[in-house]
Amino acid sequence: MKTLVSYCALVVVVGIAVLVFSYSRAQNAPQQQAGKTPIVAVGTDEGVVRWLQPDSAQELGDGALLNVKIDRLSVPHTTMMVATQKLAASGIPVHSHTWEDEVIYVIKGRGFAIINEEQTSVPIEAGSVLYIPIGEWHGLKNADPKTPMDILLVTTPVKPSGLGDFFRFATVQPGHPPLNLPEEEFLKLVRKYGMEVPKQK
Repeated sequence: MKTLVSYCALVVVVGIAVLVFSYSRAQNAPQQQAGKTPIVAVGTDEGVVRWLQPDSAQELGDGALLNVKIDRLSVPHTTMMVATQKLAASGIPVHSHTWEDEVIYVIKGRGFAIINEEQTSVPIEAGSVLYIPIGEWHGLKNADPKTPMDILLVTTPVKPSGLGDFFRFATVQPGHPPLNLPEEEFLKLVRKYGMEVPKQK
């Protein structure tokens, strides 16, 4: 039964992604160069692997593991960014995107989506799908920090200094020391890549 539910949920997330992609493509048609990009297949072990806030150069620890499968640098003229992420132990802090819609599909694990200004907690698990429109507050929290969730992220449209660029340039290669930026510097970096965080109450 769980397999059927997960399959149905995957069909839903693919359907949403296709609809968002189609809308984005229609909106951006004058800027795109139709026919320039062939179908792209990215294998299980392929993509750009990055660490976000690792414990050290030698160990990811409680940090997040990213694999950027499709973005504007790997697939020219694309209107979508696709990545997988094993969440950090602390999850994903509440934030919003300035110019991107986002779809999140939970591949593995359990936790909570933290949504809207009230930061309402919504239970999610493998097979769950979140659609997050531009500008909406959202974050993720693991049910157990020792077993973080695996998720698939799809964002559209794609532009320089978007989420795909954040994943590439505000993170480090495996084996590289963490950035360890002061909070104010990290917030500047987040805003540079089209994200906002709620004001402290």
